[in-house]
Parts: sequence; structure tokens; C-alpha cells
Amino acid sequence: MTIREYNECVRRHGDDLYRFALRYAGEQLAAEDAVQDTFVLLWEQREEVKNDKVKGWLIRILYRRLVDEHRRNNVKSKVECWEWKEDSWRQHEGFELHDALQQALNQLPEQQRILLLMRDLEGYDYAEMASQTGISVDQVGVYLFRARKTMKKLMEDYR
Repeated sequence: MTIREYNECVRRHGDDLYRFALRYAGEQLAAEDAVQDTFVLLWEQREEVKNDKVKGWLIRILYRRLVDEHRRNNVKSKVECWEWKEDSWRQHEGFELHDALQQALNQLPEQQRILLLMRDLEGYDYAEMASQTGISVDQVGVYLFRARKTMKKLMEDYR
């Protein structure tokens, strides 16, 4: 990977990685640190990472970094900066929906929360999620089913 390719990779994937890290970590500094560490590692391993596989490599490294940090802190992470790609729901529902989603998401087990974020907010397919988290495609489906079922139940109170 050349310097030009590396810079293009940062430009192309930096915002997506930051958004993902912010949703998972729940705080700006932790998200920024995780993304920066991920890109530093990419630079250090630039000879081994293929350009056509770089996005999957980045999200896998970022995910592992966030999980390791979460385990190190041994506290339940909070998603305080839930940001949809489009903010139109805020205009109609206000921040009550935001708070309800935030509270429901925080109640999910860690694996279900991360898969729900990857699938429904970032658009990853089951195979990508399986390879990036190290679980089987079938198990991804099971976790997502359980996460959605739990979210539906938790959001019934909001309705």
C-alpha cells in the first residue's frame, strides 16, 4: 500500500469507522482513539493488507479494539451518541425516540448490540459480519433475531 492509497483509504473509510466506533463506545474520545489506533495499525501492516480487502480488515480490527477496551474497562458500554444517517426522525419524533432507542440498545447483550449496529445501521451482510466477528453466519442470524425481538419488546413501552 502506497502513501497515496493509504490516504485514500483514510478519506474513504474514516467517517464510517468513526460513526461505528462512536455508536459502540458512546463517547467521542474513545471512538477517536479507537479509529486512530486502527489506522496506525493499518499503516504498520500496509504491506500485508490487500487494497480490495481493506474495509473488512479495518472494521474487524476496530471491532476487536473496541471489544478489548470494553473488557478492559469492565463496564457496560453506553451508546449515547446514536446518530442515524438521516436525522429526519428527529424532526418528527423529537428526542424521546432517541432516548428510548438508546435505552433499549443499552439493554442488549454486547454481541447482539454490535451485530444490530453492523447490520441495521451500517448495512453489512451476514457473511461480512460473521467474518469480522469470528462467529458463524447462522449464529449471526440467531443473534440478530434475538436482538430485534428484544428491541421490539423494549420499544413497546415507548409506543
